[in-house]
Amino acid sequence: MAASALTNLQPTKSPPALGGDDRPSLAAPQKAALIVAALGPEAAGPIIERIGDKHLRAFTRAYAHMQTVPRAALKTIVEEFISELTQEDNDIQGGFEETREFLSQFKTSDEIIRLMDDIDISDGENIWTKLERTNDDQLAEYLAGQRPQIIAVVLSKLNTEKASNVLNQIDADIAGKVILRLSSPLNINPEALSVLMETIEREFLAPMRKTTKTRNPGEMIGAMMNNVITEKREALLEIITTSAPEILKDVRKSMLTFPDIPERVPPNAIPMAIKEVDLEDFLLAVKFGRQNAPSSVEFIFKNISQRMAAQYEEQLEELKMTSVRDAEIAQAAFMTVIRKLAKSGEITLIEESSGDEDDDEDGEKPAEEAPAE
Repeated sequence: MAASALTNLQPTKSPPALGGDDRPSLAAPQKAALIVAALGPEAAGPIIERIGDKHLRAFTRAYAHMQTVPRAALKTIVEEFISELTQEDNDIQGGFEETREFLSQFKTSDEIIRLMDDIDISDGENIWTKLERTNDDQLAEYLAGQRPQIIAVVLSKLNTEKASNVLNQIDADIAGKVILRLSSPLNINPEALSVLMETIEREFLAPMRKTTKTRNPGEMIGAMMNNVITEKREALLEIITTSAPEILKDVRKSMLTFPDIPERVPPNAIPMAIKEVDLEDFLLAVKFGRQNAPSSVEFIFKNISQRMAAQYEEQLEELKMTSVRDAEIAQAAFMTVIRKLAKSGEITLIEESSGDEDDDEDGEKPAEEAPAE
């Protein structure tokens, strides 16, 4: 805790005075320095070791500028410190996204972009860290319009995995020229590098942030409800249907639960998901699925080999059912794997029918073949 307190130390030019009744009138740096010093060398040593040079200098300066502090004053400071730490409502969640959300209550999107850019810079996050968080396709598209020398400089500043992914999407002729430039040391003028960073910020990052859409509320709620137990999920859907019907379609579109498997999951995803998920979770999900989603279980066994199906059947016979809650957690784990496969592009989920489209004339869907053993 003391180490965290010291990260807020700021240099002071002169020591403040103590109150006449032994109540300290000290700034935060002096208070933090006193608390750490009061711990003694053995206890304070490990804390000091974890403090960076910047804050360690602030600690030294703050402590050196103070005069004798009465024990009563020190006691008051320690009690104040402990009181702040033990207040249950004293925690404030900070962070980049939390700041953006807070500002959105009273600032326009353009003002937020400008303010957040300033925050990024003041927090020491450089342009290359920002680029590493961007989409590979978008960055590759932007760099494809730059000279090979510029591309080489940018890629040299990124981690190797990110650089490789981006380079892989750039035209082979240009990529070859970039590699040739990377094969020799890049002598970059600091002024030119600064101009390049400003250009990337202005031409690529700022416009991309400005056009980034706020997440659809329905999609966000739907994604959250994927891991909610069935009883509560159905109750929430009722509330949405009654109170916010305009987002119901997006909510349902973003939901992907175990009972949705036959309509939303392609057959080839089943063996892939089984391979990735924990076997115990899979078996428990299937055993409970015989109660809450029999068509999903039928679909799963239809799309695995007969040998594997027989093996799982034997294991299911021996498996004892646990609580419904544990079973639903297991089903959620299986669906999490499927969503990850979809996100990585390894499978493509089937779009949920809107309910307005007519079925095929014969009313039947083409049968899916089970994969060969």
